[in-house]
Amino acid sequence: MRLWPLLLLITTAASAQTATANARTEPTGTVTGHVYCSDTNEPARFAKVFLEPVPQEAKLGSTDAASINGAPAKTNTAQRSDTVTTTLDGSFTLTKVHAGAYYVIVDEPGYINPRNLFTEEQLTKPTPEIRDQLARKLTRVVVEQNQTEVAQVQLERGAAISGLILYDDGSPAAGVRVKVQHKNHDGQWIDLPRGASFTPDTETDDRGYYRVASLLPDEYMVEATLQLVGAKNVTANMGGNQMQFVMQTFGFALTFFGGGTPRIDQAASLKLGAGQSRTGQDMTLPIAKLHKLTGRVLAGADSHPVNAATVALVDRDTNKEVATTDIEREDGLFHFEFVPDGDYILRVSNARDVIWEASAPQNGSPFPPQDKERITAKYGGVDQPLLLTGDLYGVNATVPVQPQQ
Repeated sequence: MRLWPLLLLITTAASAQTATANARTEPTGTVTGHVYCSDTNEPARFAKVFLEPVPQEAKLGSTDAASINGAPAKTNTAQRSDTVTTTLDGSFTLTKVHAGAYYVIVDEPGYINPRNLFTEEQLTKPTPEIRDQLARKLTRVVVEQNQTEVAQVQLERGAAISGLILYDDGSPAAGVRVKVQHKNHDGQWIDLPRGASFTPDTETDDRGYYRVASLLPDEYMVEATLQLVGAKNVTANMGGNQMQFVMQTFGFALTFFGGGTPRIDQAASLKLGAGQSRTGQDMTLPIAKLHKLTGRVLAGADSHPVNAATVALVDRDTNKEVATTDIEREDGLFHFEFVPDGDYILRVSNARDVIWEASAPQNGSPFPPQDKERITAKYGGVDQPLLLTGDLYGVNATVPVQPQQ
């Protein structure tokens, strides 16, 4: 009975020795170099640099060092590296890099991350044409144990979109969230991928000005979103100390598309060439034509107000959702705070009666327990026509009864 702890101790000790030995013999190398801006021939200062394994070679499990150095191919243990920042002369050094083939990826505000030029499929299953483009656009290194590889990277200036967003009374729309979208292969507008130093969205400044840079040549659409945002203070017990956190809460949002229309099918788009900067992409938000809409969802059996549901306004012509909200727990109403004129369908889904119960504290959690929703009845959905030309209060939508689940 006393042999098991001894065996466990011996096994643990042996595992620790093996792990230590593996750490000592881990095949790592170093990559150093410089990053320059091609439009200025000056160093790219404080750019973010990391190494990304070459997908097709990582999949094969070997590098092509033989074709480069005339030596036998070595095992590829490539892993994405840490991220470092270039210094004032544009230099960088990455240490403890696992052996293998890598692309040198650089993120610098205003410049193109060449990694974004290619899809995952193009990287993992490149055609001969794509291989040529990869060789031209992406800097590539092969890292070997105890060796230092040198890489020189040239960044290309990206395209940019800028403009002014105003309300229709002439005042600047400050703090409005602005982002650009592009079309995918199916012709659908989608968000741009984020990078270490690239975000496809921004906020207007105090004068309503915005600018989005580091864009590839493509067709784009600008969208601006008005949103009600609040904050809730949460107290948590962290190691015996009371800590306060601020959690952001969203009340309502409405998006306008290129040209200032709430309908995406009527939005204006623009095309950008390589390095092109398009200014004057302004937008006026027609807030004079925005209205409030409130109401209740009633149960079909006895017309009592349902206290939980999701309510959406759907454009009747395009069948596109314009805005959505939930029934407010505090007053049992649904609230649309600002919506444009339109011929809509008021669509109710996930309607239910609920009782809010206090939850028991979770073991180990420093945060107070959140109330738990206990469903007592569920209801079917409903689509109800609604013509909105002004503020509208007290709208009722009746949902059919469903058997309790």
